[in-house]
Amino acid sequence: MGTFNVGLKELARMWGVTERTAKREMAQMRSLGWISVERPAARGRVAQHRIEFTALLRSTAPHWDAVGPDFAARMTGAPEPAETPNVVPLHGDKVSLPPEDGSNWPRVAEILSQSDPAAYRSWFANLVPVECETEVWVLLAPSRFAASYIQTHLKDRVLMAIATIDRSVRRVEVIADGT
Repeated sequence: MGTFNVGLKELARMWGVTERTAKREMAQMRSLGWISVERPAARGRVAQHRIEFTALLRSTAPHWDAVGPDFAARMTGAPEPAETPNVVPLHGDKVSLPPEDGSNWPRVAEILSQSDPAAYRSWFANLVPVECETEVWVLLAPSRFAASYIQTHLKDRVLMAIATIDRSVRRVEVIADGT
């Protein structure tokens, strides 16, 4: 409806300023013609102000480009400028799997990457098999944090992927580089 009823005390609280500053800013907006008093304040009642959109838009038009070219286009009714993508992908779309080395790890890595490519890129891609010939596989993680996280939260995923290829494996251990 283009009106608002808010007391100075509440305006000051919302703006994070003193009541005196709120009063001064409201007077400034009235003098610029951005707002007008629709119903004056009376005892026990706050004033009702009307927002004068025409005057407000006319005064602020020179600054619309500072908000953004899309905002300026919307405000003037002009077609929005062509959007140039400026998003830098965090990860490439292609998942890089370890090279074939005679062990089962490249096949396990492929299973893990197919089931959840994001988790594979984040957690499993940097794992290096240390021992994968016995019923206990030992994998080397690049940091203690990664080793701890995989051991705590993702070990069962790795074990299931390994069990798909080699049912004799009973346990997976993830150790940190340097331990």
